[in-house]
Amino acid sequence: MRTIPTATTERFISLGRCDICVSRQRGICSAMPGDQRERITAIARRRTVPANHYIFRDGDEAVSFASILSGVVKLIKTTANGEQHIIGLMYAPEFLGHTFASQHRFSAAAATEVELCTYQRASFSRLAIEFPQLERWLFEFTVRELDLCRDWTLMLGRKSSYERVASLLLMIARRARYIGSMTTAESAHFELPLTRSELADYLGLTLETVSRKISRLKSKGLIELRGTREVIVPDVELLASIANMDSCASDDRKLLDPNN
Repeated sequence: MRTIPTATTERFISLGRCDICVSRQRGICSAMPGDQRERITAIARRRTVPANHYIFRDGDEAVSFASILSGVVKLIKTTANGEQHIIGLMYAPEFLGHTFASQHRFSAAAATEVELCTYQRASFSRLAIEFPQLERWLFEFTVRELDLCRDWTLMLGRKSSYERVASLLLMIARRARYIGSMTTAESAHFELPLTRSELADYLGLTLETVSRKISRLKSKGLIELRGTREVIVPDVELLASIANMDSCASDDRKLLDPNN
């Protein structure tokens, strides 16, 4: 897994861009009263992180939090013997960072180029005290995230390797609609945010197994491949039936859509 030190650019928020921001509609900013949203904008800084650069590392002091505005973030845990493993993927408009922990408990790196809105811890904490609905949004997001983790644990323990690969592609296809990909309710067209070796690590499989299962999905017409990363899913619901993925899929939609 090739991930290198963070190189970022940071700038003040443009209010015009906030009006069309995905976080304003479904993310942390949606928790603020409409006439008070400029309060969270005032403490935000926009940050761009190139692909394969760290956003923060396991053990770093948690001095700030972030909303993901675009791109995909991979969460990485380092074991006692120094091995790194991907433990999750995060998309816009999810919230990055545990607000009650003084240190980060995992590393976060940009799987693709990522754009973030960052909030300094002290300023964000003061705002959360003033607006209890902000804390409630964070609590509900954390609960939904925990439900997803439980479903993912069940999937890794009970599903076949073929179903695991199909499930991961389905999860990415469903989330692709929030990152500007050509995705509808019936079909999906997206770029894989991980290499095949990273997919294997995330799924607890070998690289050879992942490659075979992707080839099998392609031969059955469940997916189409263009190059090494571009994937087309002609029928999302058919892929869902192959993945045997019910609760995971519905909870995944809930994670990004508070109206569900």
